[in-house]
Amino acid sequence: MKHLLIALSILMLSACASTKSDFRFDGSTPESTQAGVNKVLKTLKSQDVMRFIGALITIQFSDVQSAEDVLGDPTMMNEMNYFIIGKKIDGLNYYEVLELASTSSSKVEVSVAK
Repeated sequence: MKHLLIALSILMLSACASTKSDFRFDGSTPESTQAGVNKVLKTLKSQDVMRFIGALITIQFSDVQSAEDVLGDPTMMNEMNYFIIGKKIDGLNYYEVLELASTSSSKVEVSVAK
């Protein structure tokens, strides 16, 4: 029984560790994008959560050319727009999402109060 518990623990830990690189986002619908984002967020440490959310926001705003683009679309101001994000991260894994955000001309700074 003890060996079974150890084996299950190792299996669960390896599943969590591999989610970042193995899981691919399904951006076909806003709902599937949001479900994928939530799945990945559950596996991240708190500092990685902030980094990932910052990357998603950067991706959301990557095509914005001026303030008028944002002011004309209320979904850009009040929430994550999973429709826009989904189109851009469809088929990517966690690391590829971070890479995509790093290549964007839009930048988001995340600071955590200590």
